[in-house]
Amino acid sequence: MPPYIPPEITDAIISGIPLVPYRTFRPSRTHTLAMCALVCRAWLPRSRVELFEDIAIKDDYTYDLLVERVLHSETMSRYLTSVDSLGLGRQEPPAAQPSKAGRLFLVEFAGKLPGLRTLSVRHIDFTHQRPSVTWPLLLSQFRAITTLMLSECQFSSFSDVRRLLTALPLLSTLDIGSLTWPMVSHEVHLQTTLRPRTYWPDLHTLRIFNLSPKCAAVFLRWMTGALHGSPVKVLHCILYCLPSTGPLQEAVDAFVGRVGPSVTKLYICITNTLPLSGFIALERLSCSLYDYQDHWQGVASVLQGVSSNTMQSITFNAVFTQRFEPHPDLNHLRFDQDTLEELDRVLSGEPFGHLQEVNLDVRAGTEEEEELLCAHARRCLPELHKRKILRLYINDEVQHMDVK
Repeated sequence: MPPYIPPEITDAIISGIPLVPYRTFRPSRTHTLAMCALVCRAWLPRSRVELFEDIAIKDDYTYDLLVERVLHSETMSRYLTSVDSLGLGRQEPPAAQPSKAGRLFLVEFAGKLPGLRTLSVRHIDFTHQRPSVTWPLLLSQFRAITTLMLSECQFSSFSDVRRLLTALPLLSTLDIGSLTWPMVSHEVHLQTTLRPRTYWPDLHTLRIFNLSPKCAAVFLRWMTGALHGSPVKVLHCILYCLPSTGPLQEAVDAFVGRVGPSVTKLYICITNTLPLSGFIALERLSCSLYDYQDHWQGVASVLQGVSSNTMQSITFNAVFTQRFEPHPDLNHLRFDQDTLEELDRVLSGEPFGHLQEVNLDVRAGTEEEEELLCAHARRCLPELHKRKILRLYINDEVQHMDVK
């Protein structure tokens, strides 16, 4: 008899094929699963189930293939119940573009994807999708979605964004990045008068990236009311050039007042006007310093606004050295400035007595001596080093801080 492997073993092996190849020269997971499906009849069911678990519709051609060969196929359509994650749009086209998938997906696949939990939409122009008032009805057929990611998309109005978001009540993760829509004065007023309501009772992770100041003000005003009753624990909020006064700062203050009592993990692009005092339950703080144009005194001043006495971890990302200059024409913060000692002074006092780690992710030139940078850290951050909570990473490699 030929060798026999029980199907439960081959199924486990097929399910264990990694999502991302270990090296670029290795075949993709999709290609590997497609080849597994051709090995023998026993391998076919699990291979196809895994193959359809994650679908990427990059263009109109890909969408047409999915409709013709799967949706309209008597033998293949049953595998649509295996779809867990689906992406619409390319990762990085030049700009948001009209898309057949963006126009027809909700209509043609309504009720066909009962297991869809993650929907990612990138670089799609939705300004030609009118009337968008039908979106809530169509999205009601996709109510299992718990993770929604919208990036680099263009809408006709903020009302379209609002209709799309509020049609998914089971959201636990919401990711919003670089959305655009035209500003309408009466719409801005409408969103500021929104009554508090619980749209997403299980929303615990919220990410907001790179909205223009006007779009950010409208979005945050509306979210302040829409997040009523949402237990947000993890917040990524990357807003550049935050002003000290004006509509956007007022919207940020109100938004922090809403989510501050529940957020335990906060990821920010640090600015001198960020109201950290509102995050009273904060445990982990991660700060990007990529575009920060000040000295370490400014960072220390921002951290003095922290009011949470449960802080366990602080991370500083994208900290550059004098020789490594991504912005050579601007006066950006540098790791090897002597003012780094201000960080040691602030983090050695209250409310940071329970800190378990302070991470510094430094980007340095290849010609720089790592030991010199370590010595600078020991000299400017003596208390953090003494408490053994200082973690220094140089170009992603952890450094041994003790003197040899």
